Amino acid sequence: LQGYEIYHERQRKVVEQLRGFAEHMPERMSESGGLMLFGDAGTGKDHLIAALLKIAIAKHNLRVLWYDAGDLFDEFYFAIKADNEDVLRDLIRKLRRPHILAISDPQPPQGSLSDSQLRRLRDLIDKRYRFGLSTWITTNIDNRQLAEDLLTAPVVQRLKEGSGIFLCDWQSYRERKKGWQ
Repeated sequence: LQGYEIYHERQRKVVEQLRGFAEHMPERMSESGGLMLFGDAGTGKDHLIAALLKIAIAKHNLRVLWYDAGDLFDEFYFAIKADNEDVLRDLIRKLRRPHILAISDPQPPQGSLSDSQLRRLRDLIDKRYRFGLSTWITTNIDNRQLAEDLLTAPVVQRLKEGSGIFLCDWQSYRERKKGWQ
C-alpha cells in the first residue's frame, strides 16, 4: 500500500481503512471477509487489491487466486461447453481452494452480465461464503445502488459482510497525470 500514490483526501481515508483491514486480515478471513472496491476506471482499485493480496501471501500465508472476470467467465463457458461434469467440477474446486478469490471487473464495460454470468458469479460467491472463504471484487460501477442493481443485492451483501465496500470516487490517475478536468 506504500506504493499507492495518494492525491486526494478520500483516497487517504480508503487507504487507511484498507491498512486496518490488512492488519486484521486473519480475523476478517474467519468472518468470510468479502471486499469490494468500486468506482470509476483508473482510480487504482486493482492496485489496492494487488497490494492487499501481496500482504495476504507474505504476512498471513494465505492462498490467493486473482482473475480478470472476462477470463473467469470464459473458463465457465468452456467448462459448460465441454459437456463434461468433471471439467466444471474441477473448475469449481479450483475456485474454492484459495482463502481469497479476487475478481477484477465482473461488470462488462457496456451492457449487463448475461443471466448465466450473473448466476455463475452469484453461485460462486455464495458457495465461497458458505464455506467461510473470502471473495474480493473490483468494479467500475460508480455507486452502491447500481452495484446492487447490476450484481444483485445478495452478491453485494456477501462481499460486504465481515469486511466492507469501499467507494473509490476520486479522479482517475491517468486523467490526473494528463491534467484533464
